[in-house]
Amino acid sequence: MTSIKLVRMPLNIDTDSIAKRLKSLKNKGTLWESRSADFPFYTVGKASYLDGRSGKYYPEVRILNPILLHLFNDLYAEVAGKLSKHFGEWVTMRDNLALPGFHIFPSDEKLVGIAGHWHLDYPHTTLGMGDEDAHAFTVAIELPKCGGGLDTKDEYIGYNVGELVLHDGLTNHRISSYKEYHPDEYRITLQGHIIRDGASLIMFW
Repeated sequence: MTSIKLVRMPLNIDTDSIAKRLKSLKNKGTLWESRSADFPFYTVGKASYLDGRSGKYYPEVRILNPILLHLFNDLYAEVAGKLSKHFGEWVTMRDNLALPGFHIFPSDEKLVGIAGHWHLDYPHTTLGMGDEDAHAFTVAIELPKCGGGLDTKDEYIGYNVGELVLHDGLTNHRISSYKEYHPDEYRITLQGHIIRDGASLIMFW
């Protein structure tokens, strides 16, 4: 029995096409933002846990959201639709909050055995949005041959490409490590959060 309360939802998306679009952005401007001086770790999109306390979150969200919505509208529509069906009400997005964005880890020998930091998810607190109906979700877009997932203190939970994994974010967890190195592989995931804002459920990052 899993120690983290989660729901798995298969999505009707073309993950190969989404991954191809993401990789094509690598050398175009600054959409791939390096997040580590030690390891190959990039994001596409603003993340409240990284940028929410900086002065650049809201101004850059206004610039990036239209770009991401244009490039990945099919993905956002499918995710919003599945989440809306799950919660029994519309899940929407806001212009002033970052759209769900991407974690990108190109394979590298330095990543083998290196996991993320243990944490709980409180982006809604960082942005001063309260904590009603808070959830976190991940969609695996591309995974290395050795797989990818999240660790809790008790177990490893593997992701499946094209599947949305939803949980409340309040069980201590971390990004699991690369188990093996193979060149030219990627661990690409869409990351997002949900919070209630008045009468609406909002998905954001």
